[in-house]
Amino acid sequence: MLLPLTFPTYASIQDISGSSGPSININVIESNCNPEQTASFASWRTEGGFYHTAVGSPTGSIHVFSFHPTNTPNLDSRARLTITPPSEHNSPTVPSSPGRSPSQSRRHSRSLQSPSSLSFNQALINVSARARVVSGVSREQVEAPKNYVDFEDEPGRLKDLLKSSGKHERRLWERTLADAILPSFDRGVVIEQSPAPASPTLLPTLPTSPSSASSTNKNKDDPKSLLSATDSPTFSARLVSAPPSPRQLSPPSDGSPSRRTTFKASIILDPCGPGHAASAMRYVETENLLVVLQESGNLSTFDMRDSTCVATCQCITTRSYQDQFWKWKAIRMVPTGDKKYLILACASPSQPPFAEAFGLADEPRDSKARLNLFELSVGDLYGVHPTRFERLASDDWQVDGPAAGVELLMNDADSSLQLVYINSTNYLVTRCLTIIPEYEMRARARSFTSSSGHSQEDHKSLAIPNPFKAFGSKSAESVALLGQNHGPGKEQESPPAATAIRNLGRIRLEEEEFRGIVISSPEFLLEGITVRYAGLNDRIIGLAWSNTEITGFTAGEQEGSLATFAVPLRSQGQIQGVHFLDDEAFVVLSDTISHYYLRRVDADNNPTSPSSGTSIIIQAIQTTTTSVGPSSMLSWSRSSPHEVLSLRPLRSGQKEILIHTIHPRQDVSTKQQRRRLWRTQSSSSGTIPGGATLMSVLPLELNLVLLGYSDGHIRQTSLPCLLQRKYHTQSAPLSAVSSVSGSDVLFDKVSDMSLPSSILSMHLARNDRTGERYILGGTDDGGIAIWALESLKLQARFTPFIVPLTRVTQVLQSNESAGPLRGSLLCISGDGTIAVVSMEGFEMLYLIPGASSPIARIYAGGDDNNRAVLIYADGSARIWDIVSGEFLRAMTEEKAKELVDAGGWINISLGNSERTSISISTLSGSAGPVSLCTLLLSLGRFLKYTSVNVKSSGHALSSSASPSNTTLAQLRAVLSVLLTPGLSPDIDEICENKLGTSPSPSTVGFSSALATTIYHHDHPIHAWSMSAKVSAERVLAIVSVLKTLSLAEELLHDCQTVITFYSTSLAHVVGASYQAPDVVYLATQWFDSSNDVRQAAKTLFDAGIVRLSDEESIALVDAWQHHLPCLQPSIEKESAKASLALFICGYMAAEKYSLLTTSSLIDISKSIALYLHDESSAYRGLAIDLCARGFQIWQHYLDSMAMLRALYTLATNARKETIPAQNIGPQARLAVLQIASSNTPLFMTTLTLDILNPKTLDQRKAVMQLVAFMIRKRPLILYPNLPRLMEAVVKSLDPNSTASRDAVLDSATDIIGHVVKTFPTVDFHMATQRLAVGTSEGAFIMYDLKTATQLYVLEGHKRRPAACTFSPDGRRLVTVSLEEGVVLVWKVGSSFTSFFNPGAPPRQGHGGSQPFKTLNFNVGDEANMTITGTLEWVSFEWPAERSVRLHIRESVLTFST
Repeated sequence: MLLPLTFPTYASIQDISGSSGPSININVIESNCNPEQTASFASWRTEGGFYHTAVGSPTGSIHVFSFHPTNTPNLDSRARLTITPPSEHNSPTVPSSPGRSPSQSRRHSRSLQSPSSLSFNQALINVSARARVVSGVSREQVEAPKNYVDFEDEPGRLKDLLKSSGKHERRLWERTLADAILPSFDRGVVIEQSPAPASPTLLPTLPTSPSSASSTNKNKDDPKSLLSATDSPTFSARLVSAPPSPRQLSPPSDGSPSRRTTFKASIILDPCGPGHAASAMRYVETENLLVVLQESGNLSTFDMRDSTCVATCQCITTRSYQDQFWKWKAIRMVPTGDKKYLILACASPSQPPFAEAFGLADEPRDSKARLNLFELSVGDLYGVHPTRFERLASDDWQVDGPAAGVELLMNDADSSLQLVYINSTNYLVTRCLTIIPEYEMRARARSFTSSSGHSQEDHKSLAIPNPFKAFGSKSAESVALLGQNHGPGKEQESPPAATAIRNLGRIRLEEEEFRGIVISSPEFLLEGITVRYAGLNDRIIGLAWSNTEITGFTAGEQEGSLATFAVPLRSQGQIQGVHFLDDEAFVVLSDTISHYYLRRVDADNNPTSPSSGTSIIIQAIQTTTTSVGPSSMLSWSRSSPHEVLSLRPLRSGQKEILIHTIHPRQDVSTKQQRRRLWRTQSSSSGTIPGGATLMSVLPLELNLVLLGYSDGHIRQTSLPCLLQRKYHTQSAPLSAVSSVSGSDVLFDKVSDMSLPSSILSMHLARNDRTGERYILGGTDDGGIAIWALESLKLQARFTPFIVPLTRVTQVLQSNESAGPLRGSLLCISGDGTIAVVSMEGFEMLYLIPGASSPIARIYAGGDDNNRAVLIYADGSARIWDIVSGEFLRAMTEEKAKELVDAGGWINISLGNSERTSISISTLSGSAGPVSLCTLLLSLGRFLKYTSVNVKSSGHALSSSASPSNTTLAQLRAVLSVLLTPGLSPDIDEICENKLGTSPSPSTVGFSSALATTIYHHDHPIHAWSMSAKVSAERVLAIVSVLKTLSLAEELLHDCQTVITFYSTSLAHVVGASYQAPDVVYLATQWFDSSNDVRQAAKTLFDAGIVRLSDEESIALVDAWQHHLPCLQPSIEKESAKASLALFICGYMAAEKYSLLTTSSLIDISKSIALYLHDESSAYRGLAIDLCARGFQIWQHYLDSMAMLRALYTLATNARKETIPAQNIGPQARLAVLQIASSNTPLFMTTLTLDILNPKTLDQRKAVMQLVAFMIRKRPLILYPNLPRLMEAVVKSLDPNSTASRDAVLDSATDIIGHVVKTFPTVDFHMATQRLAVGTSEGAFIMYDLKTATQLYVLEGHKRRPAACTFSPDGRRLVTVSLEEGVVLVWKVGSSFTSFFNPGAPPRQGHGGSQPFKTLNFNVGDEANMTITGTLEWVSFEWPAERSVRLHIRESVLTFST
C-alpha cells in the first residue's frame, strides 16, 4: 500500500534577505500549468451543471479541474444578466455567514457544538436538512452580434429552408438565453425541503451516467438542482424572493463548503517526463471515465469521480521497433454496448524523446501510421469484474496513411465496423473490421492443437500479405476523370492495389475499398479527419482538415462514389478540431468557434433531399462565428454541444479557462456568452527571483532526504520536516536556519559549494573498499557532480554530456571479470553516452559515445576483457573497445546475444546502484513541481519499522535522543498529513494536545496501477466526498498509523478514541456527501498488505459490513458467491478472485447468516473446508479465521469433527518440514480456543476420541500437545470434562501397546503435570503411580498409571469437591468440599484384601464405604467460592506425614489424618 505524500513548502525557497513572496502552495499547484505547453485538453459536463476539464502536459501529468459556471464572472459587459461572485474568487472555503471571517469559517465551518463527552453512536453535530434552490431568468431578448451567413442573393430561400427543417434538427439549436447562461436553472424560484438523507452506503458506487442531451431534452417545468446530488452541500431553508431576473446568488448559509471553481487533482502518470506526454484524451460520457493515451504507448483509464487509474495497458506489444520510434498521438472510441468500448490507438513516426526535448532532431513526416485496437470493459458495481483493457490485435499493424487521418466507425443498423482512413495518395480507404468472439478463438486454438496435419493445412490457407507488393504506377494513362463527383477540373489517380485480408488475433481486416480521392491539393497536409454515417447508415459523410483548410466528402457503398465539397473558413488560426453535431451540422475549432450546417441543393441551387433521385450538391453554410483569441486550446464535448471550453495563456504568463456558450441558429436573437472559470493566481512558474526551485529528490532514510535545487546546492532534511513544515509569510530561506524562528531548523545540512546549473537527478554510490557513501548528481548542462554524503562536500565535477544524466550503475571492485570497468561508476546520459568514472579519486576514465536509442543492456568482457557490447532499445547493438574508445562493429540484437552466449562476457545490471530507503521512494520521472514534491510511502514497511522501535520503548515520553522519540516524530508527521482537522473540535484537541499532531500543509493522494493522483482539497469534507475507494484508503492509513502509535502506553486511550471517531462517526459529521469506505477495497488490502495494515483493514471491514443494509448485504453476496473456490475449476481455486469471494461472503455469513440462502451457506462452508484441508493452499489462514468466526454456522453443512481435527493438526504442527511459509500455527491455536469456548461439547468429544482412537501416533501426540496448551490457556473449558479427559490420557498409556506408550509418554506426563498444577481436584503420587481425579458429582476416581487402569471410585462427597491431596507416603487421600464444609480422609494404600476384591477401595477401618475420617469446618462466605476462585485460592500443605493444612484464601485449617 503506497501513500503519495506531497510537501509543497519545499518546492521553492528564497534567500534569507529576500522579500515576502506569494503563497508557496499556489505556486506549486499552478507551476505545473504555467510553464508547460499543453499537450491535450478535454472537457465534459456532468449532471447538476458541473463542468470538468483535464489538461494534459508534455511531461506526463494531467490536471483536473471542476467548477460550476454560475459561480464565475461573465466577461461580456454587454450582457443584461449579471451574477455577482463571492468576494474572494479563489478562497478555499465559503464563509458560513457574510460576517464571518474565512479563518472562522474554516475552523467551525459546520457550526459544531462541543459536547462534554464524545458519543460515537450518534451524530456529533446537527446538520440541517437540505433544501433545493431553483431559479430562473426572464425571456427578455439580448442584442446579438451579426451572424455570418454564406449566401448572397437567396435570403428568402434560405429562410424557407430553415423553416422547413425537421423538429429533430431544430431541437439541437433551440436553447434560450437562460439555458445558455444558467443551464441548470429553471424559471421561478422554489424552495423545497428535502427529506433527511439516507445513511450512506459503504459499497462502491458506479459513475453517474449523464445524458448527452440532459441540458436540452429535460422537461423545463421540472425543477433542477442547483448543485449535483453528490457534490452539493446541505442548505438551510430560508426565504428567497423571486425576481424576474436574479442579480446575485448567495453562497450556502449553513457553512458547508461550496463547490466553486476548484483545482481538483493532479494525476502523475507512470512513467512521466520527456517522451511520455499525455498526447490524447477521450471522455466516456455514460461511465464517467477518461481514457488517456501517452505518446510512449501507455493507455490508461481513469475514474473521474476520484481521478484514480482503474485500468492500463501497453499499445506496444514488442519492446521497440527496428530503426524507428513512434509517437502514439490519437485515440478513436466506438461504443459497442453492454458497457464495452472499442479504443483505437494511432501512432506516427517520431524521434527519440531526448532528441525532441533538447532540439537535436526534427519531427519526421511519414505517411505511415501504426494502429492497435483494444476493448475497454467497464467494471461492475461490486468490483467483481474490474474495469480492464483487452488487446484485440495480436500485434499492432500499419496502414499507408497518416495517423491523423484514421477513424473507426460503427454502423448502428447492423453493428458492423469500418476502418476509414486517407492513405498516402489521398484516397479515402474503407476496410471492414470484424471482432472475432473469444469463444471462437478458443475453439480455433483447440482445433489447431488437435491435429498437426490439419494445423498445417489451416496455416497454408491463410492469406499472407506480400510486403513487396507495390502500388500501381501513377502514369498519365492511369489518370481518369470521375465525373461530377469531384467537381470540374479534378483528376483522380487509379486506386492502388488492395491489401489482402489479414487476421490479427481477434481482429479480421477485410480487403481495402478505395472510395475516391479526398484531397486534391499537394499543399494540403492532413491534420485530422472526422467521419460518421449519414441518413439511414447508407452513406459516409466526413470532414478532413489541415492547419488552415477543410474539405468535406461523402461516399456511398460503391467504389468511386465519393463526392467532395468545400468548407469556407474565415479563420486565420490553426484548426484544432472539427466535430459533427448531427448529420446536418458541425463545429470548427480554431482561433474562432464556427458553426456550419450542410445544405443539399440540385444543379439549379434549389433545395433537395437525398431521395429525390437528382444529382445532389452539398454546401457548407457558416451560421455563426465567435472569436476566442490566438494561442487558445479548445475542447468540445458531446455532453454540452453548444458550449466550448478554452485554455489560453495570458501576456502576464498566467493561464485561464473560459467557457463559451454559443447558439448555432442563425436567427436567434442572442449573443455568445463568455465566462471565466479559472485563472492562475500568479504569473510565477515556481521560480522565485533570488531563490531556488526544487529540481530533484533522493530519499535515503526516513530521517535523511536530500533535495537538489536550481541554485546548484544539495540540502539535507528529514521526512517529518518535509511533511510538517508550515507556511510562513516569507518563503523558506536558503540558509539552514529560518529567519522566521531561530530554532526552526529548515535543513540539517547544505552542500558547501554552489554549482552554476540545476541538479536534475541524484544517485547514491558506495565505495566497497572504504564503505564511504557518495552522491552523484546530474545537472541540466550535462554535467556530473560528486559529493560526500556525510559532509555534503563537493568531491569532483565533470561536464561530459550534451543530454543530462539519467542513470548510474556501479561495477564493484570485487568483480574481477569486469576488466577496466572494475570499481567504477557508469554514468549514462539520455542519449546513451556512457562516462566511466573511477570510485578511487573520482577521475573520468573513458567516454563511450551514445546512439539514437536508449541503452537496454550492457555486457563487458571479450578476449582481452576490454570490450563492451551495448544493446539498444531499437534492437541494434554495438561493440566498443573500452580503453581506446574505438568503435569496432555494429550488429543486430540477435547477433549480439549469440556473441554473449558464447561465453567470456558478464552482464552489468543497469539497476545496480546502492540501495536507498525501502520505506519511501520517488515517482519515476519528473512531471513538474507537484511530482517532485511527492514521495511514495510504503505504509506496511513504514509501520513494521516504526512499531519495533515503539515496542522497544513502550513509552512516548522518553529521552529526546532515543530511537523511540524519533520514531514517534515520524508517526506523528505521517498522521498529521492523513488526518482531516476541522471536522470535530474535540477530536482536533485530542490530536493536537494528546497525540502531538499539528495541521500539516502536506497532502495525501492515491497511488494506483500506473498513476499517482494528488488531491487539492479546500475543505476537510471534500477529502471524504471523493469516492468510496479513496475514503477506504485514507481511513485505513489513519487507523493503521494510530494502532502503531497506540503501542506507546500513555497514548493508547487517545488513539482508540480517534480510531473510533474515524471508523464510526464520519458519516454523521460529513453528511450526505460522505463516501463510506469501500468494503471490497478493504478486503483486497487484507490480502495485499502487511500484518499491521491487515489488522486495520479487518477492523474496518467488520465495521463496514455491520452498517450495510440488508438489501446491500444480499446484493454484495449475490455478486460474489458465484466466484467461491468450491465452484471454480481446479486451476482457479487458488486465484485472487476466488479467495476474495470467500473473504467477503464468509465474513458476511458469519455476521448476517440469516440473510443468506442455504445454498450460499453450503458453498461457503465447502470453500472453507477446501482451503483448510489443502496443505499447499496459500489461504489456509483465511479458512482458519473463518472457522473460528462462524464455526457454529459451518458445522451444520460439513463434517465438523474433520474441521476440528484439521485445526488440531495445524495448531500443534512443530516439524520444520511441515510448517508453511505463513506459519499459521498461532492462528490455528487461537481458533481452537475460540471454538472450544463456543462449542465445548463437540470440542471435548472430538478431543477424547482422537486421544483414544487416533489414526496415527503423530495425531495422538499432537492432540495431547493441544490438551496441554488448552490447560495453560483455557482451564475453565476443560474443568467440567476433566474426568473424561484424564481417562483418555490414562488409557493412552496402555502398557500392552509399547510403541504407543513410548510415543505419547512425554506428552501424557506433561499433561498430567499441568493438570495437577492447575486443577486442585486432581493429584498424582509419584511413588505409587496413583492418580486421583475428582468429579463435579463429588466422587474421586483412582487410577493406576502402571497398568493404565481404573482402580476404584471413592464416593463420599455430595457436592462439588474443591481439592484433593495424597499424603507423602501415599497411604492417605484427603479431599475437601467447600460447599459442604467437610474434609474427608481416605485410606488408599495397598492392603491384603485388595488381592481378593480387586476394584474395591481399601477398608477404611469400619464397615461400609464411609471415609476413614470426616472433619467438618465452617469458613462462612468462602463456601460459595467460584470455580475460578478454587483454582487460585484453595490448596493443601503437608507439614508432617499425618498432618495436613488446608489453605482457603487467607484462612488456614490444620487437620490430623
